[in-house]
Amino acid sequence: MQIERIARVLKVAGLALAGITLACLLVGRFWWPTDSGNWEKTLRIMVCLALLVGSVALIRERARWFSLTFVLFCVFWLGLVVNAVAADSSSSVRQLLMIMVFSLMTIGLGGSDGRTWRIVLGIGALSGAGFAAFSLLHKAWLGEFSFAYRTLNIHDSGVPGVADFGITIEAGMHYAFSFIVALWLALRSRRWPSLTLWSACAALQGAYIYFTFSRAAWMAALIGAVVLVLVGAEGRVRKAFLSLMALGGLVALMVGYKRLAYEFGTRGLTHRDEVWRTVIERVGEHWWFGHGAHTELGDVALSTGEVVHNPHSLYLEVLYQFGAVGLASLLLMLAVCLWSLWRSRSSLAPLWFSVLAAASVVFMVEMHFFVAAPNVVWMWLWVPMAGALAAVAGEYHAPRRAHSAPGLGAQPA
Repeated sequence: MQIERIARVLKVAGLALAGITLACLLVGRFWWPTDSGNWEKTLRIMVCLALLVGSVALIRERARWFSLTFVLFCVFWLGLVVNAVAADSSSSVRQLLMIMVFSLMTIGLGGSDGRTWRIVLGIGALSGAGFAAFSLLHKAWLGEFSFAYRTLNIHDSGVPGVADFGITIEAGMHYAFSFIVALWLALRSRRWPSLTLWSACAALQGAYIYFTFSRAAWMAALIGAVVLVLVGAEGRVRKAFLSLMALGGLVALMVGYKRLAYEFGTRGLTHRDEVWRTVIERVGEHWWFGHGAHTELGDVALSTGEVVHNPHSLYLEVLYQFGAVGLASLLLMLAVCLWSLWRSRSSLAPLWFSVLAAASVVFMVEMHFFVAAPNVVWMWLWVPMAGALAAVAGEYHAPRRAHSAPGLGAQPA
């Protein structure tokens, strides 16, 4: 009895620490009391501590969370580790170890499928909305706000160290993730106060995302929102949200036709095709296993005279560093996670499915630093992938209800 009591206490403590750690991960990039380096160190310590405390529960309940998806993730992860060791990249090995520890911690939190997750994600959504509102208002207070097209390009709040992302794509993708979370919380709401709150959070972040003028962030938010409504809502709620989106799309076409034509016609790929050709050329004879983890692409000179240093495609970065084997394993892992989430009855499945669906498209044209310390790729790949592992945990062992829906979570009562 004493052992059982200690095990229960450790499980609760592990869940609490995991929840706090995830909340710090979601909020810390917007603002942290010290610099970003200390934020990363704090996260590492908290992730390891949460897993250590919750390890007893993970071991005792291994039959619940162990799944085919997790086995495939381990194979995928081991392949990346082998590549990093072969490339003598100790930093990649350390970061991959942190990713695995984080994934195990998240699986442990998967035992609390409802309230704990909603609290953690709610903190992230509220933070994103709060910093978005503060950034827009503070820019207006400073006289820097402008409705003119492609004038604002917002990526900071105007206060050093507060919601300061440096570039628009970084800002837009962080807020796009939080936007999808807020929309998911709105879809899960069954009372007007909470529906109004989360809808307002989504609207504030949607406004911020627009003024970044980052097409990747626009794409991520739009694809994530549409997929989430299609798979995460039913009946009148789905019709209402789809009607609002259709109305918004119609207004955008009528009012902003010339701007859309400029964005996707005149601007086109903005010389990304030149970068992509260079990356493929530099893969050279290293097609199978790449140049090795953390190998830099080097300078890429564009026809405009501009010099860039990243491939502007996460998939091509993986191809360059980890080769065709690494890219194929990433694509397979994404497909497996999406399929597992599609079949899952977890209430979180629609959220992670929509995030990964949007990320799968955006990775074709943006993002880099595939294996790194917590960054924007964590938000769009490692966090939802770990969430997917948690959402599908144990479903290979748990008996299905005879009349349950075949996939993407039960709707709340």
